[in-house]
Amino acid sequence: MTGPLAYIGGKNRIAKQIIATFPKHTTYVEPFAGGAQVFFHKEPSKVEVLNDLDGDVVNFFRICQRHHDDLVRYLKFVLVSRRWFALLQAENAAALTDMERAARFFYLQKNAFAGLIRNRKYHCAVVESPNFKPGKIPELIKNAHRRLDRAQIESLPYGEILARYDRPGTLFYLDPPYWGRKLYNFNFADEDFVDLAERLKSLQGKFVLSINDVPRIREIFQGFVLREIEISYTSQTKAGKRFRELLIANFKLPAKPGKKAA
Repeated sequence: MTGPLAYIGGKNRIAKQIIATFPKHTTYVEPFAGGAQVFFHKEPSKVEVLNDLDGDVVNFFRICQRHHDDLVRYLKFVLVSRRWFALLQAENAAALTDMERAARFFYLQKNAFAGLIRNRKYHCAVVESPNFKPGKIPELIKNAHRRLDRAQIESLPYGEILARYDRPGTLFYLDPPYWGRKLYNFNFADEDFVDLAERLKSLQGKFVLSINDVPRIREIFQGFVLREIEISYTSQTKAGKRFRELLIANFKLPAKPGKKAA
């Protein structure tokens, strides 16, 4: 299933390719959940953990998990409107109830160009239908509620998550902020990637990490297993363009069809 959130850097288009690399595991952990598209696309594991430092993300998933019917009712009468978008954008999220905050975040993400978190701009649908379709909201939220039913939702630094949940039967899927970009409320500098690579070297469990494919990332994560995958843009401004994403792992990745294993 597709997750409910539109989110910059989300893995909706490549989730199946990422999941195809996953080994058998008991516990599944996403230290950088974001929109958690891989989580929503995959089959449930015995134990599942979603973590993110962004309070809006965590609050939305908790409301979806515990109060989804109220969230659907709250969103029932909202409009797909530039004016409505501007009004919600101007609100102080800290002054809202958890329910109001979740509804605001969901609406803004669905209507923001490219699912941007920072400097959001209203996505004017010209040749594509808008992402926010009021008639489909109840089913979307209900499906998310069902999928989140047994998930543990955390909001801790990723290092604490690695330490708490690392076991031989744990699989970590890591989707950290893109290298060299400042797209999120919490971004990574070069030294953060160096620290991440060092932490991953000592894991008892297994991990798959996805990141933009740049020379510095290859340098930092040398010694791990690397695999390139291509992504096609589908947005109105970048349709037809392609870029490479890099998968990094600490185990031998299964072979692609017709190719030898990485």
